[in-house]
Amino acid sequence: MTEKSNSNGMSRRAFISASALAAPAAVAALASTPEASSGLSQAPAVLKGARKRNVLFISTDDMCNRLGCYGVPVKSPNLDRLAQSGVRFDRHYCQFPLCGPSRSSLMTGLAPDSTRVWDLNTDFRDTIPGTVTISQLFQKNGYFTARAGKIYHYNNPSEIGTPGLDDAASWQQVSYPAGYDRTHDEDLVTFYASQERMYSGRMIQDYQRMQAQRAKQTESSWPTDPKAPWRYGGSGPSGIRISQDGRTPVLPLGKNGDLGIAIAGHASDADDKAITDYMVAEAAICMIDEHKDEPWFIGAGFFRPHVPFIVPSKYFDMYRVDDIQVPPFDSSELKSAPRIAYDSMDPNYGMSPQDHREAVRAYYAAISFVDAQVGRLVDALERLNLAKDTTIVFWADHGFMVGEHGQWEKTKLFEASARVPFIMAGAGVAAAGKPCARTSEHLNVYPTLAEICDLHGVPSNLQGHSLVPLLQNPDAPWDHPALTQVTRRNASGPTMGYSVRTERYRYTMWSNGADGEELYDYDQDPHELKNLANDSAMSALKAGLRARLETIAVARGMKHPVDHT
Repeated sequence: MTEKSNSNGMSRRAFISASALAAPAAVAALASTPEASSGLSQAPAVLKGARKRNVLFISTDDMCNRLGCYGVPVKSPNLDRLAQSGVRFDRHYCQFPLCGPSRSSLMTGLAPDSTRVWDLNTDFRDTIPGTVTISQLFQKNGYFTARAGKIYHYNNPSEIGTPGLDDAASWQQVSYPAGYDRTHDEDLVTFYASQERMYSGRMIQDYQRMQAQRAKQTESSWPTDPKAPWRYGGSGPSGIRISQDGRTPVLPLGKNGDLGIAIAGHASDADDKAITDYMVAEAAICMIDEHKDEPWFIGAGFFRPHVPFIVPSKYFDMYRVDDIQVPPFDSSELKSAPRIAYDSMDPNYGMSPQDHREAVRAYYAAISFVDAQVGRLVDALERLNLAKDTTIVFWADHGFMVGEHGQWEKTKLFEASARVPFIMAGAGVAAAGKPCARTSEHLNVYPTLAEICDLHGVPSNLQGHSLVPLLQNPDAPWDHPALTQVTRRNASGPTMGYSVRTERYRYTMWSNGADGEELYDYDQDPHELKNLANDSAMSALKAGLRARLETIAVARGMKHPVDHT
């Protein structure tokens, strides 16, 4: 096959090779600009006039704050340098520690009680059909909008290679690759925790329903005439089409079944280029290159570090198992919070200390692989001379517990589940290299981007607050706590837990307090080991936090008393 050239006369192979150059150089270039070194940007926070800023919108799945820039010995040099060139938010929280509700909330600027999305199956277009998403607003303002990989919910990994539960109205072009990790390596994973956790009746039913839905997709809802052959039916390094065409059903499960909640991993023998997330970055880079002469909003949604932790073996080799430090645990931690606060009363799913370290090592390897792809994206901005005109947003849908309180994964209201890494850098971010200790939440992303890019027609019902003042001065006065919620089931049926986080405290109530409360003072107790909810000396503080939580939550759609049946 004759290799085609892009508009600059560069062959696709040469283009991909160029985009895969050492990423640290580009991020270092960003960090070494006069703006970054001085902490003052030459460009205004809000750019008004004919010229428009681009937005590189980078998301990850199940990534907690275990990154080098957050003080943890995880190898994340590209994200560390991105933080050095922008503002790292140290207290940033998701609205709901589960993929579907969290992503729908962030993209619409509305809390889960407003979207009515509290699970992985509800489409916000069915509950709030007229909503204008972030990327839709950019479209309305003359931007090209596209995404590669996972921005809205996917059942990860079983829906890799399909549109997932995407929102077609949000994008003009899309790419959803499936790599060697999905098509081959899932049969080779090592289980660090009991494999029995995967096979609940509900999971099997969900997967069967998903397969039936995909079988009905006979026509593609996506553009069928893109300029790049790699986006529509082209083959990637794994031999699988880099972009499915919308008619492709969910790829069959391997012999290990659905690995969506399996604590499992594999050090792949594949090259980086054969792995799905490399293809995600590749697709995003090609989109950027094709549309470099017009304003764009491009999302790159990475599937890792979500389980199963499958990445090339060299990323596993970055970590020695014996050097891995796992969160300390004492059995008393399972008694300090109400029972409903925990998913499992079997600490660390019964993993041995060795298996625990192996699992954390695999998680770190997956983080380092995603970090390398972020570096490729930032490198491409520099190479294409777009860095100075592009605002970069890096976020995770929610946190991920790796043994704190003996718990794993998400769907908890503890700090490690609700807190996420969040970095903004590039155009409009003046306080380069400065961390922000103010409390923030995902609802703030939409109004921030709308302001920083001077968009018109911003929806009047957005529920967050623009972070532009903190991007100018991270120590600026700020009094906006973060609310996180999660569904549970008690003896009466479905119920909800709500949590409010200020800079110092977290107050949590379950079933409007009927199933218990939690109160933590992070200045004195950073690991949430002492629940102060029943301490009479803290009653006034608790009452004030609860009142504030309820005031904000009711304004965002919470039924009162709490009832989500």
